[in-house]
Amino acid sequence: MTIREAVERISSENAIELATEYFAASETHPGTLAYTGAHFETFSAEQNLENTVSADDLLAVQMLAVTVSGRAALGILGDSAGEISELLAEIEPELCLEDIEDEEQFDEVLGKDSPALKLWDLLRRNDAPAQRWRVGPTTASKIMARKRPRLIPIEDSVVNQVIQLGNQNSWRLWWEALRADGYLKERADEVEEAVGRTDLATLRALDIVLWMWGRESGKS
Repeated sequence: MTIREAVERISSENAIELATEYFAASETHPGTLAYTGAHFETFSAEQNLENTVSADDLLAVQMLAVTVSGRAALGILGDSAGEISELLAEIEPELCLEDIEDEEQFDEVLGKDSPALKLWDLLRRNDAPAQRWRVGPTTASKIMARKRPRLIPIEDSVVNQVIQLGNQNSWRLWWEALRADGYLKERADEVEEAVGRTDLATLRALDIVLWMWGRESGKS
């Protein structure tokens, strides 16, 4: 199943209902929203510096139901902080995945020698001689999505099942789906407008709908 086919299975009305539920006020925890993930973008947003991963960012990531280990936090905020900032500085903050024009630009932005992939490998410690610090692909994607929400899709077991990601490259899969035509962007725009969150990235709006639908369909 393609990403488009997965989204097409969800009617516009249902997508809006799911997103509205996601951003509804919590009935049991006053002052918060029904799903903690609804605070992902807005939590300590004033401290969300473009080229720095801060303690606030690591807390924001935990709104999406992952835990950053103490060992990982020490490394990300400590010895690796400078390298992380250098790599982030090479990744355009407002670049949207759907605006990458061709293979050449994709390789430059998200290819094997790109700063984005280097950051991914650093967070995952794929090339490190020392022991990994238990940052899996889901957590790494959420850290990167906090810093570059319009460019990096979130890895999530529920959504990955819905779109049948398997062993495919999620960055490429989402890019190819978004650039095929304007359908996914239009569906995301509908959701963003309906819930009053036009600040959301296209990727994030679609992620929320697919995740909510997947949970209700027993994908979790």
